Amino acid sequence: MNKKKLSPSKIKRITGASYHESVPFPFYYSPPILDNLRDLIQSCLASNGGRPTLIDKPVVRKVRFSEEGWDRLENIAKNWSKKGSCVSPAQIASILIEQIFVNSKQKRLQ
Repeated sequence: MNKKKLSPSKIKRITGASYHESVPFPFYYSPPILDNLRDLIQSCLASNGGRPTLIDKPVVRKVRFSEEGWDRLENIAKNWSKKGSCVSPAQIASILIEQIFVNSKQKRLQ
């Protein structure tokens, strides 16, 4: 499929508009699932003076990630850490996995 690209001047000419305005798009668009995940992680974090940790998650294991996957988790963690508590990429991955288990269990019960 070949898509035509229209410049602002072509659109102005086609529509007969007398002027055009730029509409800014936000740098970061977060799907609703990420907003819900961020709220869930914030509610599960507790700190005793150091890096906040996830409540009731006593098992710590090393897990391998692709470079791209880890980079994406790091970007999400950096963005969320600007808005409050310090969140690590591994904490985000942990909660994502837990939510998959919760959702799959709920679907099996239905």
